[in-house]
Amino acid sequence: MKKAKAASEPSEPAESRPKILVVDDDEQIVKQVTWALSERYKVLSARDRASALEVFRREAMPVVLLDLGLPPHPREASEGLLALEDFLEVNPSTKVIIVSGNSERENALHAVEKGAQDIFPKPIDVAELKTVLRRVYQRVELEQESLRSRELTDQVSFEEMIGSSPQMKTVYVTVRKVAAAEVPVLIAGESGTGKELVARAIHNLSGRQQKLFVAINCGAIPESLLESELFGYEKGAFTGATASRPGRLEYAKGGTLFLDEIGDISAALQVKLLRFLQQKVIERVGGRKSISVDSRVIAATHQNLQKAVQENRFREDLYFRLAVVNLFLPPLRDRGDDVLELAEHLVCVYCKELKKPLKKFSRQAIEAMKRHPWPGNVRELQNRLKQAVVLAEGPVIGSAELELESVAARTSMSAGSSLKQAREALEKEWVIKALDEHERNISKAARALGISRPTLYELISRYGL
Repeated sequence: MKKAKAASEPSEPAESRPKILVVDDDEQIVKQVTWALSERYKVLSARDRASALEVFRREAMPVVLLDLGLPPHPREASEGLLALEDFLEVNPSTKVIIVSGNSERENALHAVEKGAQDIFPKPIDVAELKTVLRRVYQRVELEQESLRSRELTDQVSFEEMIGSSPQMKTVYVTVRKVAAAEVPVLIAGESGTGKELVARAIHNLSGRQQKLFVAINCGAIPESLLESELFGYEKGAFTGATASRPGRLEYAKGGTLFLDEIGDISAALQVKLLRFLQQKVIERVGGRKSISVDSRVIAATHQNLQKAVQENRFREDLYFRLAVVNLFLPPLRDRGDDVLELAEHLVCVYCKELKKPLKKFSRQAIEAMKRHPWPGNVRELQNRLKQAVVLAEGPVIGSAELELESVAARTSMSAGSSLKQAREALEKEWVIKALDEHERNISKAARALGISRPTLYELISRYGL
C-alpha cells in the first residue's frame, strides 16, 4: 500500500520545475517527449520557428530541444539553423540540443559549430535523454551561480575596474580617499596595468567630475612639441604658429590633467611643470603673460622615479610635488584569479561588440591563463581575448585561440624542471583536454585516453581536477 501511495504522490508544482522548449513539427515526438519529461520539467512546445521564438522570448527558456527540419521546409535544415541563431542571439547562454536522425548528421554538426550544445539521435531513447538533460541543467545551474558570483564581483569593482583580489581592493580604497582630496597623485605600475583607468576613476569620483579629464602621454610626443602641447603657444612663437592656442593644462581648467609616462619629460620641461604645481600659473610658448590655471594633476609612470631622482635624471622637488600620494598598481600576474574575472567580463563585452554568441573558456584555456605571466598585463589580455572571440569557430575558446604557450611545454622548458615534472604536466594537460572534449563524461574521456575509469578517477584526484 505504501508503494502505491508513493507512486501517486503529486509531483513538484509546474511553476517551480525547470523549463524546456521542444521544437518539432512531428506531433508524436512532441507527445513522447512531453509525456516522458513532464513529471520533472515544465515542457512547452512549438511546431515552427516563429512560434518557437515567441515562446522562447516569453518564457526565457534555458534549454531547447530542436529539430532542424521545420516548416515551411521540413526536409531541409535551413529553418532549424535559423531558429538556433535566433535563440542564441536572444540569449547566448541558452543550451540548444539538436535532435536529429542519421541522415541529418552533417547538418547537426554544422549546428554545433554555430553554438548548439549537443546532438541527440532519433529515435529518442527516453532514459538517455533524461541523463543528458540532467547534465545540461547542472551546467545551467553552475553558469547561473557563476553569473551571480560575477555580479557580486561587480559590486566590489567600480569605475570599469574589475577584480576582487586583496591588491585591487586596496587600490579601490585608496582611489576613494584621494578622489575627495585636492592633492597630486602619482600612479606607478607596469605598462598595461590600467593607470589611466585609475586616473579617470579619481576624476569621476572627485568634485571636478563635471569638468574635463584631459590625458597626454609624455613619452609618445617628441620633446620639441611636448612643451607647446602642455602649455600652449602664442601667435608667431615658431614657424607655423599662425594663431594662439591654449595647451592641455588650460583645456583641463577646473578639471584634471593626466600626465602619463611623466618620467620621460626633459629637464627644462620639469622646471616649467614644477612652477605650475607651486604657483598654479603658466606661460605659453612665445608668451610673457602669466595665466592662472586651476587644474588637478595626476601623473603616472612605469619607471622607478625614486631611482631616477638618485641618478639626477628627475628633479627631486618635482617628484615630491607630484607624489603627494603614491598609488601602486599591481601587475596582472600578481592579482590571482582577477585574470579569470577580467577574462569573463571582457569576453562578454567583445561577444556583444562583435555580435557573436557568448563563448566560454575550455579548462585548458583557464589553466593556461592562470599560468601565463602576462608581461603586457591587462592590455595583453584584452588583445588576446578579442582575437580569440574572432578566431574561435565554436562556443568554446581554447588556449590555441588565445595563442598561449601550452602548460606542458612551458613546464618542461622552465628552469630546474625534471623529466618527471614534464611528463606529469603533459599527462595533466591531456586529461583536461579529454574531459573538456567529452563534457566531463568519465567513460568517454577514459576511452579517448585509452585508460580505465578507475585510472582516470585517480588522475583527476592526483591533479586536483
